[in-house]
Formats: sequence, structure tokens, C-alpha cells
Amino acid sequence: MQFTYCPHPACCALAEILDRFTLQSTEGPVEHVRVLCLNRHRFALPVDSLPVRYPEGVEERTPSRYRPAN
Repeated sequence: MQFTYCPHPACCALAEILDRFTLQSTEGPVEHVRVLCLNRHRFALPVDSLPVRYPEGVEERTPSRYRPAN
């Protein structure tokens, strides 16, 4: 299992990476992922667009069990 954060700007919950796949583009193949967050938001987006951390101030309000292990 791999985890990230929900890319929805108002959510920021923990999200599981469900699938990885590659799509062709004019500049070559681009790796994408499908994610599902705890609040049931679903996204398919390029790996480069995944959030790398919570927005400032959100992490302190989120229970540690919902944060990815570092």
C-alpha cells in the first residue's frame, strides 16, 4: 500500500494510491496514479501533481493515525 494526501484543496485527508499507469503525451509517456481519500474523493492525475505534504496548519488538526509514516 502506498499513501499520499488528497489533492482536493479543501480536503487534505490521507489518500491511498490505488493504481499506477502511463499515458502517452506529445512529450513522451507520463506516469499517472489513481487515488482514493478517506473522504471518498477519487482522482486520476499525473504523479508530478500529487501533494507532497499538508498545507500549512492542517497537519496539526489531523489525528496522527491519518498521516503517512515518514
